[in-house]
Amino acid sequence: MRGFNSSEYQNRVAKLRQKMQRHNIDIILITSPHNFRYFTGLDSYFWESPTRPWFLLIPIEQEPIVVIPSIGKTALSKTWINNIITWPSPNPKDEGISILKETILSINSNKCSIGCELGKENYLRMSINDYQNLCTLLSNHQFVDAGPYIWELRMIKSEDEISKIKEICKIASYAFDHLPNLLKNQLTETQICNIMKKSLLKIGADHTLYMSCASGPGGYDQIICDPTDKILQKGDVLMIDTGTTLDGYFCDFNRNFGFGKIADSVKMANEVLWETTEVGMQNARPGARCSDISNAMIAILQKKGLLNNSIGRMGHGLGLQVTEPPSIMPYDNTILQPGMIITIEPCFEYAPGVMLVHEENILITNNGYKRLTSRTPRNMPIIN
Repeated sequence: MRGFNSSEYQNRVAKLRQKMQRHNIDIILITSPHNFRYFTGLDSYFWESPTRPWFLLIPIEQEPIVVIPSIGKTALSKTWINNIITWPSPNPKDEGISILKETILSINSNKCSIGCELGKENYLRMSINDYQNLCTLLSNHQFVDAGPYIWELRMIKSEDEISKIKEICKIASYAFDHLPNLLKNQLTETQICNIMKKSLLKIGADHTLYMSCASGPGGYDQIICDPTDKILQKGDVLMIDTGTTLDGYFCDFNRNFGFGKIADSVKMANEVLWETTEVGMQNARPGARCSDISNAMIAILQKKGLLNNSIGRMGHGLGLQVTEPPSIMPYDNTILQPGMIITIEPCFEYAPGVMLVHEENILITNNGYKRLTSRTPRNMPIIN
């Protein structure tokens, strides 16, 4: 279950090279953790230390080369990458830029095009000063945005990737489904989330890197913050949203729980969300656009007079990151393809400062979709 065979990474590089050829890019420069992992297989959270940059070069004709701090050589030698160049780091005066420049020139000393992670939902994990210095040192070379072509690859999951996401969704679904059996009144948000985290680890998850929590009478006013020491009261609705991983791959979905007797307005809003989620999933099929799914869900909410969404979208891609392209929103015309894994996440404010959200994870198949999460109960679970 851990990692992939080298053929998985070689296939990714081969597909990237096809895109490089189509768009006249000679070398791809990778610096961000998730793209680095995607192409090399390096499994490490050492990225949490911001001191040292790491570089991966993917030439269009030669084998990939990593230019990394010496502390990472042993770890990289355990991956499929054979060409490893190091420098002693930290070295604030020259954090690998000189050796990166020389390595690029050894690949192509003439004018060439270097693709970098410059655009939407990409970023450089090197200082802007170092990037500008590299551009100056390689003034005959052209630096262009390769982000869209990397995302084109990453949005379509391989069978091996799908199996990992299926498994973590199964683990988190089980934990959510059985959480009510572990809860009682007078617990705090933090205590409940800790129970959930322990359950996830016990069942087989690796890390819970994201767990937002909110609660309040009938709903909540946000969906992104950490749990607090607030004690759950009768009439409250608790929301937990988890991005938990298995071998680097995320699930991302939420569940709602009522405490004691909840108002009829909550039951009505919950029913609308359940129906809206169902419509969103039913419209998720190959050839459909993300905007089609969004518009179908918006139509339901408009019909109920409940469209008040400050979230900006109602779903997104999922994989090595808890959110990935595309976005389920009216202006994202990305065409769904088999192998994409997306979330369906309608949300609305049904009273001033009171919202509810539902979220499921689905796989786009050849004929439609397959739900990877256990379906949220149509009737909100009640903790007495």
